[in-house]
Amino acid sequence: MSRLRIGVVGCGGIANDAHLPQLAERKEAAEVVGVADINPEAARKTAERWGIARTHADHHALLPDVDAVLVCTPTYTHAPIAIDALNAGKHVFCEKPMARTLDQAEAMRAASQKSGARLQVGFVRRFDDEWLAFGEALRAGAIGRPVVWRDVMSGPGPHWSPWFFQDEQGGGPFLDGAIHTIDFALHLFGPLAWVFTHGRTMGAGHTAVDAGSASLRFESGDELLLAWSWGLPVGCYGGRLFEILGPGGRIGWPGGEPQGSETRRFVVDRGEPGGREEVSFVSKSLTKGFGLQLDEFFAVARGEREPRSGAREGIEALRVVDALLRSARSGQPETPAG
Repeated sequence: MSRLRIGVVGCGGIANDAHLPQLAERKEAAEVVGVADINPEAARKTAERWGIARTHADHHALLPDVDAVLVCTPTYTHAPIAIDALNAGKHVFCEKPMARTLDQAEAMRAASQKSGARLQVGFVRRFDDEWLAFGEALRAGAIGRPVVWRDVMSGPGPHWSPWFFQDEQGGGPFLDGAIHTIDFALHLFGPLAWVFTHGRTMGAGHTAVDAGSASLRFESGDELLLAWSWGLPVGCYGGRLFEILGPGGRIGWPGGEPQGSETRRFVVDRGEPGGREEVSFVSKSLTKGFGLQLDEFFAVARGEREPRSGAREGIEALRVVDALLRSARSGQPETPAG
């Protein structure tokens, strides 16, 4: 079987830290024939680092030479780049979020349907053994249902790239960061019923909602509580809470593993003597997940399977975030549009 010819658009952190290392380990399946970035120096450095022959300042110049494209650019540029590639018959892997707006995401889906080129969205937690393990425990009724999943974090966010904090470009933490949790909650719980958000903008120069709390109630009765902030000063970090509560117990992450440990664990605590169960997973499960995600994309591009996170999943997650941000502005519960 001939190798897929891959082009990478966007030479920032997600490309260099996550995707290109995995592509370098999969040279029998795929060849990276070129990279494109509007910053020629970023493209040059990336090509030198990974031994890639061609660099371009315009993604259009990359398309004739490839079978498939990885879109690793800022969120607000996803749709035009992906649509150009899909219209050219190139399969597309697009980093999350799928797009900045629902209209952009729908246009991406339409381009894929019209051309027949495949589209996959980068919800890597669907390939992460840690998240798959606690998801399996929930589905098996380990702590009963419905559950309350609490996800709390705070910090300065990705302050090295100001676009993350602009409403029309990155959309803030609920769109760019918490969308992983939102997508996985949709995967576990099914459709959203409503969301109620208290949001604000804290950071100087920010236009997006960069801090707040949201209660998401799913039709299943399960609930997701998000309290995220990217509004703290650079160097200032708050606590991290990640736990799932049910009528039969709690799933939590006690930590305490020795430095350099190859495994980590979460605990299913049912409260009774003998009711505590530890579940281990590989420490680098997320890194492994990026590789498994690429393996699936190769199979998707070859027409061997459908993506577990395609246009439908990308749009559903965006619909939830859209309702969440509308609630932050209206001060009222909101339901997904459409």
